[in-house]
Amino acid sequence: MNNSEPIACLNGQVINFCDLRLPVSDMGIVHGIAVTEMLRTFKGKLFEWEAHWDRFQKSAALTDIPLPEFDVLEVVQQIVEHNLSIIPQGNELGVIISATPGSNRTYMGSSADIQPTFFAHTFELPGELWADTTESGQHLAISSVPQISPRCVPPAAKVRSRMNWYLAERDVSKRYPGSRPIVLDEYGFVRETSTANLFAVRDGYVLTAPEETVLPGICRAISIRLLHEMGAEVRETNMTVDDLLQAQEIFTTSTPYCLMGVSRLNSASAGLDFPGEITRALIEKWNEYVGLDIHEQLRRIAIGRQSNV
Repeated sequence: MNNSEPIACLNGQVINFCDLRLPVSDMGIVHGIAVTEMLRTFKGKLFEWEAHWDRFQKSAALTDIPLPEFDVLEVVQQIVEHNLSIIPQGNELGVIISATPGSNRTYMGSSADIQPTFFAHTFELPGELWADTTESGQHLAISSVPQISPRCVPPAAKVRSRMNWYLAERDVSKRYPGSRPIVLDEYGFVRETSTANLFAVRDGYVLTAPEETVLPGICRAISIRLLHEMGAEVRETNMTVDDLLQAQEIFTTSTPYCLMGVSRLNSASAGLDFPGEITRALIEKWNEYVGLDIHEQLRRIAIGRQSNV
């Protein structure tokens, strides 16, 4: 392997990242059947590995995808340590682990010995994707594409089959350029965005969808805990569109940025404080939790990456 190039893992073997490939017969490609996790580093260390690994195991159990038998953490740490050494000092990594059922039997025949696939890789965290939003706020819009029914795919499983999210993003981008989608369930209740869990502050209460109806986000759980430490009252409830329209603050939680405020809903910013009092206090709690200014780091990374283009 070339020590100046990033490395990855395929089925327990550490390889050059450029050699990480799945065959077109893999179920992850043929049918988009895969479970996955995205982590990130803070100050070069894996953030909340145990929580992500626990969710990965639960996703695999819910979808009947076998887990690897080798020590995944040991391999991931090896990849992270090496790949951090070849990016600019102070930058961070996004880390992906994924598993599929292996090859599609239709392609391979009845006698083939089909083994599951596991792979892991990293990428330099692209701070420029969120840097401007840390200062101007996110733009969200309600999509006409609904959440997949939990009777079809368990919300608790983090999967790679994301056609519905893609369609929701396309729907919103045409009607509200620059916005990300909020999806509703089949009954019209507010659930989540295409990449994040969603919170709204209305009349002094922090509202968010019940955990069993959305992906149980790691940053979602941490935010709820930090809100409780702040003395805020969090209500896990079936939020309505009216709750969003009447909200004083809206924010989302997701691995790359942990917490981000919203400055516009659909085509309007009327009534929304950005960043609101609770959002500001919560991001400060997040900064204390990880030991650095998360949004400032994203802005710094963005400046550095753009200067190298």
